[in-house]
Amino acid sequence: MREIRKRVLAGLCLAPPIVFIFCFLPPKGFFIFVVFVSVLAVLELVRMGRIRHKYLLALLALLCLVPLYLESLRVFVLWLLFSPVFYLFAVSLKLHGENDKVNRDIMAALNTLFLAELFVVLPLFYFYLLKETGDFYPLILLFAVWASDIGAFIFGKNFGKKRLVPAISPKKTYEGLAGAITGSMVIVGLSGRFLGLGVSEALALGAMIGILGQTGDIFESIWKRVGEVKDSSSLIPGHGGILDRMDSFIFTAPFLYHYLAGLKV
Repeated sequence: MREIRKRVLAGLCLAPPIVFIFCFLPPKGFFIFVVFVSVLAVLELVRMGRIRHKYLLALLALLCLVPLYLESLRVFVLWLLFSPVFYLFAVSLKLHGENDKVNRDIMAALNTLFLAELFVVLPLFYFYLLKETGDFYPLILLFAVWASDIGAFIFGKNFGKKRLVPAISPKKTYEGLAGAITGSMVIVGLSGRFLGLGVSEALALGAMIGILGQTGDIFESIWKRVGEVKDSSSLIPGHGGILDRMDSFIFTAPFLYHYLAGLKV
């Protein structure tokens, strides 16, 4: 009960400024916010993986924001290919006399770099793309994910019996998943007019967001299990770290952007 109170209190304190940022910041200012969140999230990921040369790795991952912001897909793909080369070159200068464990360390670092670029920085950048597409699109997604989390908690706590992925996240249930889908369907359904969607299409989109949000949550749970940690950090009382708060956006932000962009073609 104490943990729930801490979680609710932290949420009530943080929700107003977050809503203000999502609602009123212009696209350029919102991009700066995305960069700030990306820095915190990437640092959490490399710490969770106990990666050596963590600041070098974090810098290489965050630099992929440059070609993304400049709308250069070719340079972004090249960076994905060559950022490991830069890492290997920089680290190789310090490897003299190292033991055999170095190969495993390098492999773990390169895996983390790949995860940071594609599953942390890129999804967060999609928030900026959503902001450029429509001022209220990121806010609608934020509310949909919040409602999804609340629905998952209520349904899971009161009705949860059948476990969804016990080996990864023991507390997740099929009933909680149903609550997550219901919560996001309500928000997206009510926001259909702002998204230019009919009621049935908005409800279907909300269901997909609920499913993908829970998938992102499970995805991050795997990282935490491998890293043997309960939360990505203790930054937010009762909620964990930035990664714990943004995991539901790993797949939902890219999905929503491309879905809405497809409607405008």
